[in-house]
Amino acid sequence: MDDLKLSNLSAQTQTVIEPFLKDILAKYKQDIISIYIIGSAVTKDFHPKYSDINTVIVVKGIQIPFYDFIASLGKRYGKKHIRAPIIITRDYINRSLEVFPLEFLEMKLIHQLVYGDDVLKDIKIEKADIRLQCERELKGKLQHLCQGYIKAMGNKMTLTDLFVGSLSGYFPLFRGILFLYNHEIPKEKGDVLHAINECCGVDMKVYRNLLDIRSRNFYPPIEALKETFKNLYRVLDTITKKVDEFRIEHA
Repeated sequence: MDDLKLSNLSAQTQTVIEPFLKDILAKYKQDIISIYIIGSAVTKDFHPKYSDINTVIVVKGIQIPFYDFIASLGKRYGKKHIRAPIIITRDYINRSLEVFPLEFLEMKLIHQLVYGDDVLKDIKIEKADIRLQCERELKGKLQHLCQGYIKAMGNKMTLTDLFVGSLSGYFPLFRGILFLYNHEIPKEKGDVLHAINECCGVDMKVYRNLLDIRSRNFYPPIEALKETFKNLYRVLDTITKKVDEFRIEHA
């Protein structure tokens, strides 16, 4: 379909996602306002073997038959790493910005509009909402990290899965913190870590090591994992205090 704008995606991503989007538009084009590719599929972090392709479909209204149709595509496209799309309306976006500011900030920062109108372009995300969600999630991650470490009982596979499995969830938080401090917000994970180092004055080497562990798919020895836990706690605690100290400047 000529309406699809896929040229800015990698050739491999285009090959995978185009049939999926054409199937959707062939049946429900009149009901769709926008389609976006979001997340790693539009960055250099994308790995064809491990990364998922995530989409957002903005529709005029919620219809159960549309959900049923998308579900029917799952078996064919799920094995190609296409995740179930996020399906939302304009009204849902407008009513949810203060509830999920980090999620919408990620969508606004890291997306490729491939069909329709750019409804994310003009959404306004408030620093007060970002600060609150960052504080809540960072403190939750600290508790999850500590409880997970105890529950692992020294098992290196369990600890590695704990540390690496939660890795992607940190980056929306890091970008949110950069947003708070008016710092440039990179798309690639390595650049985000460098920016947080600059912004918060904390060494992010532990996260670089975890990215390496994930890419090479190995289990470090237990002593190295104990050191990882110590460094993760130190970094998270420092960043959490930085968010606690942040004050909203009112005009």
